[in-house]
Amino acid sequence: MNNNETKIPAYIIGIITAVIAIIVTWILIPALGSIVGVLVGLVVASVVYMVLNYFNKTEEHSEIVEETISLSDSSIESLLNINIALRKEIIPEEIRTLYETIIDQLIDVLPKVNSETSGGELAWVINRMATEYLPGKSIRPYLSMDDAQRHAEDTITSVKESIAGMQSELTEVQEILSSHKTDEFNNKAKFLKTRFKM
Repeated sequence: MNNNETKIPAYIIGIITAVIAIIVTWILIPALGSIVGVLVGLVVASVVYMVLNYFNKTEEHSEIVEETISLSDSSIESLLNINIALRKEIIPEEIRTLYETIIDQLIDVLPKVNSETSGGELAWVINRMATEYLPGKSIRPYLSMDDAQRHAEDTITSVKESIAGMQSELTEVQEILSSHKTDEFNNKAKFLKTRFKM
């Protein structure tokens, strides 16, 4: 929704509805009689009220959708930027593939988690994983190493274990989301925060 547009307050809708009911009733009483005029006035006012209320709710829903989309967009943009940084460096192909796989998995889960758990702790954790944990605590530290460190067996093992852990957790998140197990959202979020120190 455009920032210039505003939601009509409920009391304004009520005032508009009452004024329309009075005007329609006043016009129809001489033509149809007092009881029929009042009834028609109330019906017209009710229709106006429902229409105004419907558009108010539609605007409110569109605000929530836009917020979810912008949150997903900023997290996905962060992932795309770190992927570009990854591609600019000469690193072992196996590590590049692993990082790109986890980036793709996050890009896949972000819109789902942001729409299913909008504003919830699980959405917060997955977005942090995309914007801070993976770029800042895994990829950038790896890219800051010299060539010998990047190719060292213990470094490669550590990166593989870290990515395997993230992939496993994201797979579980995808399963929770697809089965709509809302009672597990917060438990999984708390577990991920502890596991990945977020």
